[in-house]
Amino acid sequence: MTQRPRGLRPGDRIGVAAPAGGVDAERLARGVAELSRLGFVVTVADGVLQRTGFTAGGSEARLRQLHALFADEEVGAIACARGGAGLLHLLPHLDRELLRSHPKLVLGYSDITLLHLLVGQLGLTSLHGPMVARELADGEAAYDRQSLLQGLTGEGGLWASGPGLQPLRDGSAEGVLRGGCLSLLAAAAGTPWALRTVDEPTILFLEDVDEPPYRVDRMLRQLRLSGALVGVRGVVLGEMRGCRPAPDAGYTLEEVVLEALAGLDGPVASGLPSGHVSSANATVPLGVAARLVCGDGEVRLAACEAAVR
Repeated sequence: MTQRPRGLRPGDRIGVAAPAGGVDAERLARGVAELSRLGFVVTVADGVLQRTGFTAGGSEARLRQLHALFADEEVGAIACARGGAGLLHLLPHLDRELLRSHPKLVLGYSDITLLHLLVGQLGLTSLHGPMVARELADGEAAYDRQSLLQGLTGEGGLWASGPGLQPLRDGSAEGVLRGGCLSLLAAAAGTPWALRTVDEPTILFLEDVDEPPYRVDRMLRQLRLSGALVGVRGVVLGEMRGCRPAPDAGYTLEEVVLEALAGLDGPVASGLPSGHVSSANATVPLGVAARLVCGDGEVRLAACEAAVR
């Protein structure tokens, strides 16, 4: 059963955590200021600016950040400072009962895909979208304000994709919207936190950056062979920035994807601008019922419910 956290209102508190890569102090400050400009009070978890190797402090310190923000009754949502690497270190130690009993939206992408997988297993919705020391630090031109506020508050109607999506295979499908960064979904295969669609029809969102087509092919086939795509009824790709072959390669990324998904029935589309994108980063609700329709040269992906109550 899906549990939707409470929607935020102006003046509500957002907690900022750094569960993965190291964070730049100046960019963090700018991103916090942007959240404040949007009308929220911001709490930055203790230790966000720590560094240990390629991560924002040791595993125990990053774990404490997440546990403290989930336990804090005044915090209504948790925005991640950035992605990077290192969240996999935390998954075996996260207190699942704490997260389940204190449902809060998690906002982020890239390595944060792993946290989306975990909270999804707990029946919680989450938000794939801009991060505090990344897009929010660059101001409103770097993220889609409407979809971010829509995701956090539930106001402004149900989420739907904007123009620009391209149909790769026609059809229509309904299912729970899940997904995130392809390389992280592939990395989770075979672990207790792997994407699991066999229990529910799924609309799968996949995005990544700077992965050559042969690696995209490999990761898609890894997910298929692991059984992760059994319940997938439709697929939507992101911008896939830096993932396309050279112009003279003789094939396209879209052809690679369709071949890797051959035999998996349902519509396929591309161009959803969320995650690793070159334009305004859109916020996409995960764990909500959604419908994907491809046909007559057009695509519409729309949520059938809000991510919050």
